[in-house]
Amino acid sequence: MCHYLEYDKLICDCKNFSHLCDSNEILLRIFKELDVNDDKRISKEEFQLYKKILLEREKRFHRASFEKKLTSIFALFDRNQDNYITRQEIRETMQNLGESIDDELIEEMMKTADTNHDGRISRDEFEKLLIELQSKK
Repeated sequence: MCHYLEYDKLICDCKNFSHLCDSNEILLRIFKELDVNDDKRISKEEFQLYKKILLEREKRFHRASFEKKLTSIFALFDRNQDNYITRQEIRETMQNLGESIDDELIEEMMKTADTNHDGRISRDEFEKLLIELQSKK
């Protein structure tokens, strides 16, 4: 049983699918990236390392995407741009979005998000709230 993916075998197989030229070139580039020790073979260890690298890249991408969304949403509510969200800003933002919101719901939101009880929601508190809400999905 072969424990390696070999470069020569891949080249030979790619020639059988020459009509997929772009795909073949991409495949060969990936092979070269995977072949860390440049022995023209991909071992199980090299493959696992590459998989780990891809997972890290994906995590960084998702984190960056989350940060961008967080910044946009926080800015939407932080109407006076003081880096805090108040009850009044929640009320005004929801009204501007065409949503009615009562004081009871605003108080519930503040109780949940305002963990240091200073009467306003910081960016960190807002981020924790969004992460918590996202994990409940």
